[in-house]
Amino acid sequence: MRQLLLAAAAATLIAACATTPEPCTRAYFVYKSDELQREFAQRNRGEVRRLRTLREDLNSQPDLFTALAVLSAKRDVERLVLDLRNRVIPDARFIANECGIDGAFDIMVDGFLVKQGIDPQLVRTLGLMELFEEPAIGSTLQPAQ
Repeated sequence: MRQLLLAAAAATLIAACATTPEPCTRAYFVYKSDELQREFAQRNRGEVRRLRTLREDLNSQPDLFTALAVLSAKRDVERLVLDLRNRVIPDARFIANECGIDGAFDIMVDGFLVKQGIDPQLVRTLGLMELFEEPAIGSTLQPAQ
């Protein structure tokens, strides 16, 4: 029985190594970006869901419940920004530095924000631009000139 468990564990480790793309390839960036997205979404499931719902509500006919949701959205955005600063940005920077591609960091963060539903207009509406002091995040959220 013990040998079966060891064999299963070894097979799992080998399979995990075999599915990780070679570093610094296009497939690697896609894989790591998907991994960052998935982990962020798991950690912030409620906040992301509420912000997406709020964005949809603001685009339709806002009502009293939408106004109440705006109040709690500020707290949600603050939590998401904290997670971005503490976990996502360092991981994205590490990947970009590891591969020696400065532009990869901006591309990953920009795509990350859009995919997570962090809408620049919503952030401006909530008056939370100051939370996005990180230049890479701020560049994505700045209003079009």
